[in-house]
Amino acid sequence: MPSTSAPSDDGVAGWLHDGQTALRHDVRVAIEDDMLVIIGLPPIPIGLIERADPLRAEFTRRDLPGWRLGFEKLPGALPGLPEAAPFGGFIDRLGLWRAALVCLALSAIGLTALTQGLSIVARLVPYSWEQRLGNTMTGDFGEAACVAPAGQQALNSLARRLSPNARPVRVRVIKMSDANAVALPGGQILIFDKLIEEAQSPDEIAGVLAHEIGHVEHRHVMTMLLRRFGLGMLLGSADYSSQYAQALLDLQYSRSAEHEADDYSLKRLASAHISAAATAALFDRFAAREKGDPAFMSYLGSHPPSAERRAQFIAAARHSRGNRPSLDTAEWRAIRSICAVRRPGE
Repeated sequence: MPSTSAPSDDGVAGWLHDGQTALRHDVRVAIEDDMLVIIGLPPIPIGLIERADPLRAEFTRRDLPGWRLGFEKLPGALPGLPEAAPFGGFIDRLGLWRAALVCLALSAIGLTALTQGLSIVARLVPYSWEQRLGNTMTGDFGEAACVAPAGQQALNSLARRLSPNARPVRVRVIKMSDANAVALPGGQILIFDKLIEEAQSPDEIAGVLAHEIGHVEHRHVMTMLLRRFGLGMLLGSADYSSQYAQALLDLQYSRSAEHEADDYSLKRLASAHISAAATAALFDRFAAREKGDPAFMSYLGSHPPSAERRAQFIAAARHSRGNRPSLDTAEWRAIRSICAVRRPGE
């Protein structure tokens, strides 16, 4: 056992816990022919030495629990000891600040992947499954649904002009106090009668309808439901449909999703030769009401500012040619009165 007196001048100064007592011994250490030599003790094969702490110059022996050798600073004069790795190999190779920047970039990529991953999953959901879910959910609004053959036929005609043939939509009007419209899974779109009441032309309804169809086409509805309920929703039963329906009324799309839906609306209006000017006028009225009452209706909750959207639709209207009304006078009158028809017993 080494003495606790001052060590000789040979080797590098260090300290040793021998694993047998609690005493700390001052020692001198050297490396000779792949052996760790602690002056006054038998040499130890370097292969038995491991680094005990990545942040301090302390070492242990694989074959002797409690044995610990340490130095005040990293002993550069002792080649062969396990190299210091204060942050781990990855950080040591790059340097602390470069590694921090890399980790920050990877975190951003991971966050983007998580967000975009839901969108990818939503697009992989079979549309037939989504349609069944949407059909079940619309049953929760059955009592509020308006039924009038002429008005429904006019809405169906407008929806066909605005939606691609590959993915048809089903549009219904329901009696609700908000001037709003909402897309449900499977191409189900509900227009609240308050919105029709406030609209000044059928082209305004066409712009809103095309916007909701945009949410359907981009699978924003499924993405939002997956974000709220998780992947377990895909395995859930129809018993949860009322929760999904309420979530669609409560939740809001991201601003990027709203921009995508607006872009889609503009493209479909142009394809159907319907002027975007009327929708711009609708946004103009919204913008005026926002100033006096920012929460005047839920439709504006996550949408871009109405003034910004108005400018976008005005610019599109200036470049459109060959436009024709979205509905004739009789069709528009039928839609305006669609909720005037009462069900038997109401």
